[in-house]
This record gives sequence, C-alpha cells and structure tokens, in this order.
Amino acid sequence: MEWVEKFYNQQYKWMNLNVEEMLNAQQGLLQKIECLVDQPGKKILELGGGKGYFAVAAAKQGYNVTVIELIDEAAQYIRQLAEEQRASERLTILNGDFYTADIPDVFDVVCYWDGFGIGSDTEQQKLLNRIRNWLKPDGTALIDVYTPWFWAKVAGQEMYLTENVVRKYGFDAMGCRMLDTWWNEEDAAEKVTQSLRCYSPADFSLLIQNLDLSLIYCEPGGAMDYEKGVYTEKAPLHEAMSYLLKLKRN
Repeated sequence: MEWVEKFYNQQYKWMNLNVEEMLNAQQGLLQKIECLVDQPGKKILELGGGKGYFAVAAAKQGYNVTVIELIDEAAQYIRQLAEEQRASERLTILNGDFYTADIPDVFDVVCYWDGFGIGSDTEQQKLLNRIRNWLKPDGTALIDVYTPWFWAKVAGQEMYLTENVVRKYGFDAMGCRMLDTWWNEEDAAEKVTQSLRCYSPADFSLLIQNLDLSLIYCEPGGAMDYEKGVYTEKAPLHEAMSYLLKLKRN
C-alpha cells in the first residue's frame, strides 16, 4: 500500500470542488444510513474521510461523527470546514491510518465510502475485523465495493479533470484491481496511481466467511457511459461501477 499517501495527497490538491454542492450531495448517503440502519443511533465512524464533506454534513444533521483521515492536510481541511459550518461540537477528527490507529470506542454505524480495496485480501480481512470490533452489538457497517466487470470494461478511458490534470483508468486483470492514474500535463513524469481491489458480491462473501460478520444486503450503485457522457444513478448490478454492502456482527 505504498502508493496510498502519495496518491491521496496529490488527489486532494488537484480536486477543485464546490463546498456547498459537495455538502448537499451527502444527503443521498445520509438517506442510505436512515434506510439501512436497523436500530436508530447517532454515533458514526467514517473511514477515510477525504476532505470531510460527509462527516461535516452528518454532524450538521445531528449525528456524532468520528472521522479518520490519513492525509495531514485533508484532516486539517476537515477541521476548518467543521468550524466554518459550525459542526465542530459533534465531530471528532483523527489524523491517522485506520489499519493501525487505536479507536477505543464503538459505534452504531461504521461507513467506508468509495475507497475499499486499497490493500491485499489479507489486509482487507484485517480491516473488516477491525470494523467488526468498532460496531456496537446491533451496529451496521456500510461499505462501497468496486465491481470488476465495470472497471475491466472502461480500462483505457482517459479524461481531463481540469485544464491540465488528466485521469486514466486501467485494470489489472490478474490481481482484479482497478487502476486510477492522475497526472498534470505540465509535469507528466509525476504520475500517481491508486489501485483498488474489486470484488463481486460472491467474492466478498468468501472474503468474510471466517470473520464474525454477515452480509445482509447489497445495493448496486450507478454506471457511467463515457462514450455518451451519461451517468445512470441506479444501474443493474452486472453494469454497476460499485455496490453498497450492509454488514452486521454475527
């Protein structure tokens, strides 16, 4: 996982997002929590908080949120955003690696949006076991997982994110990993790539078969048609970019 810090540090610098739009966009995820969590609860742990849009939006909606983020500058940005949005009282921000960090608490919800798969299968199992231990007995884990079929299909797709920043998708068929490479044309030698393990739901079930977790529900996500420039918000599973899993302790 040597690529992780370098990639996300650079990605956050290149991302140019509208804060209000991003905060408003989190309502869909908050609605999923309200629909999929069986027992009403207010304590959320978010893994890999990025620039904090979900964590801050959830805190503003009344949840008590702990968010852990690896990149120093991103964690600092979350603190600043929370202050600007008057959400600091309900938000605990941890700057660290969720594979190793000590988080001595349990939560109603543990969520990992759009990022699962950064390590090997063994490392994924280690993380899933940690997630299990962070859940209250009746808690729920919500995890986005990338599908292999979509990312194999779009390998080679290239796009401009800004005037100079380019993104290109690839696929490691042997390792079943989505490859996502970014670079600035003004310094093309400094490319950064993330590599995310893709799983079918059947493969994910095998991943957790010896863990104290049960797969309760699978919800397909959206799909992008890059040739037509059209995004379908709810795609059938066999066409989806990813799916959302609901997991519970056994």
